[in-house]
Amino acid sequence: MSEMSGRDETSADDVDAELDPRAAAALLGQSTAMAQRQFNVWPPFLLLIGTVLFPFAFGAVWWSVRGQHPYVGPTGGALAVMYSIVAVWIISVSVALRRALSGIGGRTVRQRRVEAFGLAGVLIAVYVFQGALLHAHVSHAIVYGVYPVTAPFIFVGSAFALNCAARDDWRKVYVAAPIVVAALVAAFTGPVVSWLVVGAGLGVVLLGLAVVQLRQLRVPSTP
Repeated sequence: MSEMSGRDETSADDVDAELDPRAAAALLGQSTAMAQRQFNVWPPFLLLIGTVLFPFAFGAVWWSVRGQHPYVGPTGGALAVMYSIVAVWIISVSVALRRALSGIGGRTVRQRRVEAFGLAGVLIAVYVFQGALLHAHVSHAIVYGVYPVTAPFIFVGSAFALNCAARDDWRKVYVAAPIVVAALVAAFTGPVVSWLVVGAGLGVVLLGLAVVQLRQLRVPSTP
């Protein structure tokens, strides 16, 4: 009889343990953190490739404008190299992320799509305004130098950082903010050197992000 009573008490304790709200909250927190960590991970290998490609791409443009007096702007070939490298890298990262997030849906994915369209709209506005500067006969040093290499990162980066801060996604803020700072610094270095400064800044930021992602992947998940 006492044995049966002991079994009943053990069963009751197991049920209480299973229904313990503190344990359930802890489990939910761990699951949420793991899902968020998996959702936000960028492919470190592609990030490391970007640390080399971006300085090379912007360096190619710098090479085409070095020694220009007066400044007339990058050559078409240099711009083609830069935009091709950047486009291929962005597409590669997008494909990798899409594969990693396959099967994940809901409000978060829809929100990210809306944010992507919003940032694309800001980028389009930046280049439309470049046309307005050209129409106003602003010097080539601004229209084809300082503005196109810094303005996209300043305005799009700032909008992205503010949006992430509103969602308490501080890790992305820590990525966007240095890019904005690098572009602001580059704006004061002139139309030639600014290409090098932005390229180097992007390389450093991507290297830092790659290191963080590699460390994150090595952290074992809490059972």
